[in-house]
Amino acid sequence: MNSILYPKLALTNLAKNRSTYFPYMLTSIVCIMTSYSVVFISTNEGLAMVPGGNITLTMFFLATLVIDLFCILLMFYTNSFLIKRRKKELGLYCVLGMEKRHVALVLFFETLFTAIVCLILGLLFGILFARLMFLALLYILDFATPFAFSISLPGVASTVVLFLCIYGATLAYNLRSVRMAKPVELLSSTNRGEKEPKTSWVFTLVGLLSLGFGYFLAVTVKNPIQALLWFFAAVVLVIIGTYCLFTSGSIALLKTLRHNKHFYYKPNNFISVSGMLYRMKQNASGLASICILSTMVLVTVSSTLCLYMGRTDMLHSMFPREITTSFFIDGDDSRPEQVQAAFTQALADAGLTAEKRTAARSLTLNVLDHGGAYGIRSSADEMNDAAFSLVPLSDYNAAEGAQPVSLAPDEALLYPIGDFGTPETLNLGGQVVRIVEVLREQLFSGVGTYDGATGAVLVVPDDQVRPLYSALYGSDGAGDQERFYYSAGFDVPGATNQQKLDLALDISARVEGIRVNCRSEVAAEWDSMYGCFLFLGIFFGILFLMATVLIIYYKQISEGFEDHDRFIIMQKVGMSQKEVRRATSKQILTVFFLPLGAAALHMAFAFPLIRRVLMLFSLNNVGLFFACTGATFLIFAVVYIFVYRATARVYYRLANA
Repeated sequence: MNSILYPKLALTNLAKNRSTYFPYMLTSIVCIMTSYSVVFISTNEGLAMVPGGNITLTMFFLATLVIDLFCILLMFYTNSFLIKRRKKELGLYCVLGMEKRHVALVLFFETLFTAIVCLILGLLFGILFARLMFLALLYILDFATPFAFSISLPGVASTVVLFLCIYGATLAYNLRSVRMAKPVELLSSTNRGEKEPKTSWVFTLVGLLSLGFGYFLAVTVKNPIQALLWFFAAVVLVIIGTYCLFTSGSIALLKTLRHNKHFYYKPNNFISVSGMLYRMKQNASGLASICILSTMVLVTVSSTLCLYMGRTDMLHSMFPREITTSFFIDGDDSRPEQVQAAFTQALADAGLTAEKRTAARSLTLNVLDHGGAYGIRSSADEMNDAAFSLVPLSDYNAAEGAQPVSLAPDEALLYPIGDFGTPETLNLGGQVVRIVEVLREQLFSGVGTYDGATGAVLVVPDDQVRPLYSALYGSDGAGDQERFYYSAGFDVPGATNQQKLDLALDISARVEGIRVNCRSEVAAEWDSMYGCFLFLGIFFGILFLMATVLIIYYKQISEGFEDHDRFIIMQKVGMSQKEVRRATSKQILTVFFLPLGAAALHMAFAFPLIRRVLMLFSLNNVGLFFACTGATFLIFAVVYIFVYRATARVYYRLANA
């Protein structure tokens, strides 16, 4: 045969199969565009010159790995749909006399032409999209950078190499599918439906146990550090449980409904249940994937949005004063006096006035809850339940803005941090302390828990600080760890951010061995870091949403082709087109809104676990997280409904063609 025939035949096939090739090529273009854009930002040198830029670059470098893996999986998924629709056509070529090596050449040229077009369009759109992404990132981070727009040649090269490898791998998969199948099998592949799946009670039980244990972890883990450690285990368990229950549990449920004669033997229910059961093995995997991706969208966007919206609260929680310093001191350490003198002199030299000037010593210890009595952990493997910071009463009374109080030996003031609560009494290593007042403001900068998560600041009489600390530590005593942590700070009303930064630098230069923090400087770094979190959260959310939409779209197209003949049969046996449409509408509604409901259930159980992970960032605003989660779900549900309505029209058009 003439060698020119194969490229011509490949071009003809691409044109005639544009209804199936268009979604595949669109997916390829979007993946190429996304991959190049992320690589472009991760290698941009201008970001390294802004506050927090190195953190941003590191996060985008890690994001490139996630994006590349995601693109590989999505490309293979869309290719599997494509080759399934083409098998009958390829089998016809074999019947007409073409050898499988000739079919392989046709597939090669189809892949080559597709790769060339998609790479060119994907890189062109990627260059424009990268510019748009970069401007959006700068807007979110709220800073300017010396940026000259250019094309990243390393980004182009890495993107081309990656997707050439992907196209090569998909071509190898397609060639193997054709080579291993007989021509008759290829011809009948599109007409061969799924066999009715068997009920697997083992997988159903595994799904229930996995999902139940994942939910149990999400609800019962209280410690924020444990929540972070168990988060990924819970995610894996929920994914396993979701796939098992969608594939096996749903089949068991449908067969149970089929045995219910009063429910099953009604026209609408009969068609819906039998239709869903007939292809449930194929449907379940797609539905489970939609559910998992939907949950990823909700978790990613809501958590990063909450971090970004709550960064000011977190900043004021960790730095209650605009200028702060903190360090460990020994008994004869003179640095506290030097710090106070440096505060006074630096303020005088700058012509500024301080307000809410505070200084305090504290002893902080991580502890476990031993049946209502707090004490030191018994082994290094145990996780802490809370942390207590013991502050002398005299330091509290000397703080500007504090109301002087007097305390009995067994009394204390309490400032709760995180999820600690406001108990009336506390058992500290066997000594019961009565809480006489709950403080509403953290007066002391740097005083709190080690991890910024759960605990309490306790103001106790001066002569009770060390005895309580020793009681918490245990009978062996605190030893060398019994050193006071000194923290001091003040606000500077009316000063500019640059004046505050200069003041912090001046104080740190006057006292050796200390670090002075300027809240406005930390705020700039946090704006960059959490702005990057938000950007990546939205970006990954859009990416997961795109995958969800594509899976729904391919599922509707596939079922539209497969249900075409079934629509004709149902009308021939006496059902009207309206009855057929009503019955199939019920099936589609049940199938496609089941993942959304399951995603909402996953998110509801994940809410406590994610909230405790966010507490590691000193984000304790439960109302903010609830609002962000609710708003994210509502927006996602609206988009999901819109996608359903759009793809349902495609399904009915194909089924009624």
